[in-house]
Amino acid sequence: MSRTVIEKILTLIKELPESTNPEDMEEVMYNLYSKKEVLKGLEDRKKGNVINFDEFKKKMDEKWLK
Repeated sequence: MSRTVIEKILTLIKELPESTNPEDMEEVMYNLYSKKEVLKGLEDRKKGNVINFDEFKKKMDEKWLK
């Protein structure tokens, strides 16, 4: 993880209000995870690591509709 990313995360945590409760922290962690996954998907798209919807549907059908 780059220093910039760590600094952004630390800044986010430091800016949380003192009244932050555990449920709020779960939401923060979920938002960080979601952002990470979106950025990962965008990077995959740039690299051409994608499939079209028909291929996706076929893979899901093979995996889940056995």
